[in-house]
Amino acid sequence: MDILIAIWTVTVGVLLVILGFNALIIVHEWGHFIVARLCGVRCEKFYIWFDFWGLKFFKFKWGDTEYGLGLFPLGGYVKMLGQEDNPGAIQAEIERARLTKDGQVTQEVAKEWVGAKTLEADGLIDSKEAAAMVAHLETAPNTAPPSPDLDEKPSIFAPDSYLSKKVRQRLAIIIAGVLMNFLFAIVCAAGAYMLGVKESVPVVGNVIPGSPAWEVGLQPGDKIAAIDGTPARAFGDVLMKMVEGNKTIQLDIDRQGEMMAIHLSPRKQTGDHHPKIGITSLSSLELLPLKSGPVGSLWKKHYSAESLEVLGKNSETNPLRLEKVDGHVVGNHVEYQEAQLKKIGLPITCTFNGVDTEIPAMPMRTIPVRFKMGTITAVLTGSDAEKQGIKGGDTIISVDGDADIDPLKLPQILLQKVNAGQESVGVVIRKADGAEQTLTLELRPMRFLSELSYQSMRDSLGSAALGLSWNVEPVIAAVDESALPSGQPLPAIGDRVVGVEMVNGLSPLTKNSFSEPTNDGGYFIHDIGSKIDIPYIFTFLLQETLPCKEENILSVRLTLENADGTTKVVPLPIAESIDWFHSDRGIAFAPELTTFKAAGLGEALTLGMDKTVYCSWLIYRTLNSLINGTVSPKALMGPVGIVTLFYQVAQEPWSVYLMLLCLIGANLAVINLLPIPPLDGGHILFLTYEGIFRRQPNELVQVILSYFGLFLILLLMIWTITLDLEWIPRW
Repeated sequence: MDILIAIWTVTVGVLLVILGFNALIIVHEWGHFIVARLCGVRCEKFYIWFDFWGLKFFKFKWGDTEYGLGLFPLGGYVKMLGQEDNPGAIQAEIERARLTKDGQVTQEVAKEWVGAKTLEADGLIDSKEAAAMVAHLETAPNTAPPSPDLDEKPSIFAPDSYLSKKVRQRLAIIIAGVLMNFLFAIVCAAGAYMLGVKESVPVVGNVIPGSPAWEVGLQPGDKIAAIDGTPARAFGDVLMKMVEGNKTIQLDIDRQGEMMAIHLSPRKQTGDHHPKIGITSLSSLELLPLKSGPVGSLWKKHYSAESLEVLGKNSETNPLRLEKVDGHVVGNHVEYQEAQLKKIGLPITCTFNGVDTEIPAMPMRTIPVRFKMGTITAVLTGSDAEKQGIKGGDTIISVDGDADIDPLKLPQILLQKVNAGQESVGVVIRKADGAEQTLTLELRPMRFLSELSYQSMRDSLGSAALGLSWNVEPVIAAVDESALPSGQPLPAIGDRVVGVEMVNGLSPLTKNSFSEPTNDGGYFIHDIGSKIDIPYIFTFLLQETLPCKEENILSVRLTLENADGTTKVVPLPIAESIDWFHSDRGIAFAPELTTFKAAGLGEALTLGMDKTVYCSWLIYRTLNSLINGTVSPKALMGPVGIVTLFYQVAQEPWSVYLMLLCLIGANLAVINLLPIPPLDGGHILFLTYEGIFRRQPNELVQVILSYFGLFLILLLMIWTITLDLEWIPRW
């Protein structure tokens, strides 16, 4: 039965992918087709997918048009007499559409044509043809006088050809495809709103230490009421603002009933695809069903059979909802984090749907080396650290007299001090000029940890309680030799880490760019840039990496560079810490969502139009950000990525699927309007020229520009496909 369900799920997903893509193609091409027919243009072919070299699944003829399904699923096309997108066939198509016989203008055309000299000036006929036409017209009766209006001049092209139609008619034909994409997007979005669209609430779930949001004091639980004066309906509104490349944005925040305006500047770190402010969305109190079962695979061994049985009852149809922690009612996920972080390292009792369940502490994985504390990256605005003159570039030397502090564990060490009621901490700071300063800093009762989430490989570690964030240098500061097998090479203090390998490890991420299989079955983390980011690797990747087989033992292998420039490879065992613990305890919560549902068809269409306009504007701003460098070209998604996304969304509710169709429909419309031949925007550019200067663009210029545009399009396709296939790493 499970196999049949899986087969059915995959089949439905594939069919929905095919349906969605073909719908986008059909509505666009149908727009061209129907307006062309209304304008009297002969449409010779209407194809879904391309029939390169005549290869097709089937075809049939109805009227003057051949309909068919090509073999290559890369789009579709309508072939009109006299209109050609292929640069190499433009000249031939123009000649084919002319009413000529043996290369000479026919008598029927000559009788209909006036103003031969205008034609000659326009480059439509040569001087010999013009002289012949004039001579014939001198003896032709009832000849109409020349017209100054290009659109009113009789055509030398076949009356049912695209080229014989007036400029405004040809513009209507070209614009019709784009217009249908917009209308299709509106209908899809309206359908989604009729069903109900779920989006993350505009509430801050966590703040990344050292980020712009962290620096200005944004806190978990802050409700974002407006962005740059525009009301925020969903958390996605904040994320979308990041790609616009604004130097400064204003967030109107509701913090427990108190309104405040916060100004901050999005920042793009090395390797990021676009600027970020460093916040994540709020989770709910409903447990998220995991494919591995009620608890993540790595952490099941820490749970009792009784707890696993209770959590195993969680499902999508009947989710378990957290009600209490240690007997105290929690109203949202921020309150849950506050409650469970008060007992970091200790078990807690959670009440799900009226049933008490013990949730154990979850030890972090460690290796027997300590890394060097880096410099301070940011200081929290309004903190005691800022008031006492600590600045970015300074370095923490010791905390409460401990000079051997582990920078990876320091956020949790400070949290433990807060939990113990400690109100201040003594620190020694080395200033950027080398001078040392001993300070007593206030500890604020703030409880959130950086390992709750990562947005970038370059994210700092930090403590909102202390008001400082810091980086960690990839340099060995201490070695626990007692944890290392005898007879193997040892790391030396001062060695620099230049490579990290997870031996027998399976990358936890869906993007293979983070790992590469090695000959011994391991995975080498190689596409993380020239800098080895210790916090990201050892507080995230190491904690999530699974063995590629259950019987394999996971370990770490460091490539170290000595002071003299020589390198060595050192294998290191992995152990579970006794004083450093996960902050999520191995269970995951679903996002906090709100549902937007239209009251009727009129409201649905209004919401659909607003969403389509918003998506179109966002795509335009994204393109602008790509040009000015605000958004990385590695953020682009190609056909493989889009198909994959379509398949994933096909497993979601219909509203999600329809909203994706809206986004892609708007995307296609905006992209097609770009003034690049052979896109629709290129044809619009040529027609605009013809309308302004009252003559067609030079055919050679059209061919050259069309080849150049085709080259750009092919280059973009190659780039995005190589990104999709991960031949070029995205990160």
